[in-house]
Amino acid sequence: MTENPTPDDDALRRFLEEALGGAIPEGALDGVDLSELAKQANLPSDPAMLKAAAAQMQHVLNAQGEGPVNWTLAQDLSRRTAQGTVQVPGAPAPGGTPGDPSPSDQQIKELEEAANIASLWLADAISFDLPSRPLEVWTRGTWLHRTQERWQSIVEPVAKYMAGAIGEAMTAQMQQAELQLPGDPGQMMERMGGTLFGVQFGHAIGSLAREVFGTTDLSLPLGPEGRPALVAANVADLVESHGLDAPAARIFLAARELAHTALFSSASWLPRALFSAVEDYARGITLDLDALDEMVRDLDLSDPSALQARRPEEMFVFTRRASQERALEELATTLALVEAWVDHVTSQALAGKLPQLDALREVLRRRRASGSPAEEMLSKTVGIELRPRRVREALAWWESVLDTEGEQARDGKWAHPDLLPDVAVLSGRPQAPATDAPALAADGQSEEAEEAMALPDDIDAELAKLLDEAGSADSGSADGSEGSADGSDGTSSDGTSSDGPVSDGSSPDDSPSDDDPRS
Repeated sequence: MTENPTPDDDALRRFLEEALGGAIPEGALDGVDLSELAKQANLPSDPAMLKAAAAQMQHVLNAQGEGPVNWTLAQDLSRRTAQGTVQVPGAPAPGGTPGDPSPSDQQIKELEEAANIASLWLADAISFDLPSRPLEVWTRGTWLHRTQERWQSIVEPVAKYMAGAIGEAMTAQMQQAELQLPGDPGQMMERMGGTLFGVQFGHAIGSLAREVFGTTDLSLPLGPEGRPALVAANVADLVESHGLDAPAARIFLAARELAHTALFSSASWLPRALFSAVEDYARGITLDLDALDEMVRDLDLSDPSALQARRPEEMFVFTRRASQERALEELATTLALVEAWVDHVTSQALAGKLPQLDALREVLRRRRASGSPAEEMLSKTVGIELRPRRVREALAWWESVLDTEGEQARDGKWAHPDLLPDVAVLSGRPQAPATDAPALAADGQSEEAEEAMALPDDIDAELAKLLDEAGSADSGSADGSEGSADGSDGTSSDGTSSDGPVSDGSSPDDSPSDDDPRS
């Protein structure tokens, strides 16, 4: 600060005081080189532009309110994104039905009839009680409104830990550089983080409102408990974009929504477990300081609206600890089991009754594999991800359970989380849990082959016995051949070892990962 402040310095001082809502104590800016600060922050030199920028920033920050996410901003962005007037940064322009039209009387009638048919067919395929409430037909805006409470419970734990990581990182950076800024820099960055999270989740949730068919597409219970619903405009978009049989598509989507709702209502522990896994994933999260430095250098404080033009994943980069990776694996496994069970039971219920069933299943599989920008953001920040390969493995497991134990036992696996397989089971060859019948070994050998390979209790005695038998055979052999014709030397007639199956040269590590295109 010079002894005789220039008008530019006065303008910069007013900008900071106004932008930060009067949080700067008197005299706190003395000795601060405001010109250099403005240069680093890409601030304009025009006092009028500075004043307008300060008003914009103060509006954004003051709208933060309580909690780690600026939900006022998020809700406004999600509503406009759902209507198609705003798009996710870096994503294609929104397609499908323009705006957010209300469902017509005809659409409501057709979807309600589809749900009635799906309910009749599902009743014969699952052991759970189907929802007693009739299917509701929503607009995209209704979907946003009815799922808002669930989204807040999912997002806020993650944003809380992220905001704390941002504040701690900034404070540490300031202390290391021996910089003294007015106010609490950590608290200021937490508030800024809440604004950025509002932008991220507003875009993502609004984009999902244009894509989802019901309240359970992500295998999470997002809507009110026990109330199945479909978004009419999105169902119509799916039918038109893929040239599907409209009545069949409506029944198929209604059956999936009803099956999901029945599962979440019957397994009361399941929603709590899913949401707890999200919080476990977020706990202990740390911030990538190098990425933060780059983000701050590129941030134009004179244009707060520019925050909305940044790709969400560019804003903050967080690192995961081992405990978070475990929580993420558990979450991905449970989501895959939910999705695979619904696919399994609806396919059973609709097989032979619904035209284009295989085509409809394939459409959803492709959507799941490709993922949208909104789903990508949720995967990176909240950990919600349906992994195609994990879903396929879970589907094979459910089918094996049905084949060996039956429908009642299959659905009974949802009575407690300990009855469900973990990631180690699903990542191998899925096998049904033990039943009254002898189970096959994981490598496909029969029970007899396992017994042949089993070691005797008294190894020394058995070894001596085998040596005695071998000596007798050598002395009594007429043709002088070693061993016996049945391969008692440990090698069978086809050249394979009796110690176990011949390896095909592969190992569990050779299987493609979830991100491998071979999967």
